[in-house]
Amino acid sequence: MNGRSPLPIEIHRPVTWPGQNALQCLSPGCPLDEDALRACFTHGAVWWQTGGKPKRLRDPQQAVKPGHRLHLYCNPSTLAPCPFRPVLVTDFGRYSAWDKPAGMFSQGSKWGDHWTLQRWVKMHVWPDREALSVHRLDRYTRGLMLVAHDAEANAALHRLFEQGRVAKTYHARVRGGMKPGEERRIDAPIDGRAAESWLRVLDSDGQTSRVEIHPETGRKHQIRRHLAGIGHPVLNDRAYGTALHDGDLALQAVQLTFDDPFDGQPRCIALPDTELT
Repeated sequence: MNGRSPLPIEIHRPVTWPGQNALQCLSPGCPLDEDALRACFTHGAVWWQTGGKPKRLRDPQQAVKPGHRLHLYCNPSTLAPCPFRPVLVTDFGRYSAWDKPAGMFSQGSKWGDHWTLQRWVKMHVWPDREALSVHRLDRYTRGLMLVAHDAEANAALHRLFEQGRVAKTYHARVRGGMKPGEERRIDAPIDGRAAESWLRVLDSDGQTSRVEIHPETGRKHQIRRHLAGIGHPVLNDRAYGTALHDGDLALQAVQLTFDDPFDGQPRCIALPDTELT
C-alpha cells in the first residue's frame, strides 16, 4: 500500500486496450503497489470475466482482451499471511485428511482464499499437487477435513458426503450438567427442513458437559443449533449461546468413517481424544 487509499478497496475494470496482461490492466490508478497487487493474484482476490461468471485469476501475466473485465477485491486479510497451520493426519495419495484449526476457512470469498485449508495445502505443502475442497466445516469448528488431489477424487468423495455415506463424529463441551452415559435423539427441524442428530454424554462436572454427537443430516450449524435448542449450547458459541470466556468454539470434528471410493476399503480417520475448553 502506498497510503493513498484505505482498505478495503474494490476495482472493476473493463479491458479496453489490446496486447495487455492482467497486471498491466489493473495497475493504472490502483492504490496498491506492485508487490501488494501481485499478492492479490496469488491470494485469489482477482477475478477474470470473459462473458460468463467471473473466475479467480492467479497469473498476473495472463493475456486479456477488450471485452473482458477484471475485478479486484482487497481488504486487510487479503494481504495478511494466513495465521493458521493445519496438521496432516494421513495421506491416501488421491486425497488427504487434515486437522483444521479453529478460525481457518473451508471456503474462500471474493476477498481471497489463502486462509482456506485447501489453498494453504497447495501453497505451503504440495505446490505440485491439486488441492480441492471436498466438504465444509464451520470456520470456528476445528477438526477433520478431507482435501482431494484430483478432480475425480473430489467428485467421488463429494458424492459420499452428499449421499450420507460418511459417518461424522463430533465432540463438544456444552453448558450445563448432563448425566454421563445419557443418550438422546434430537430431531428439531432447522429452517423448515428435517434435521436429526444423536447425542451421548461422555462426562460432566456439573457446570459443563462433554458430549459426542453424530449429525445424521447436514443442515447449516446443525450441531450448534440442536445443542442450543435443548438448553446446552456449545461453550463460546457467540451465535447460539453465550461465551463464557474469550476462547475458541468448543466443537471438534473428531472422526470420519466411510468406504474408500476407489478400493472399497473401510476408512476410519480419527483424531486423538483432546479436551475442549
